[in-house]
Amino acid sequence: MYRKLMLAAATAAGVVATSFVAAPAEAAPYRVIRWEVTRICQVWDYGVSRPWGAYTVLSKKKKTLSGALRAQNRLVRRHHCGW
Repeated sequence: MYRKLMLAAATAAGVVATSFVAAPAEAAPYRVIRWEVTRICQVWDYGVSRPWGAYTVLSKKKKTLSGALRAQNRLVRRHHCGW
């Protein structure tokens, strides 16, 4: 009886842990922002924290860091922000 209870508890813990890994908090956390004072663009991970201070969001949500870096490079080439 004890072994069955422990097996059931381990299975339930595994299912709960898998659900946290399989369901990310936010699907597209990366965005390109421009700081107002320096006018420098930066890729910001909104999945970790929100920026503080004066800034403007210049891009749509990007799923990957490489996609956000491509958007940042495109904005720099078009002179929307400094490097």
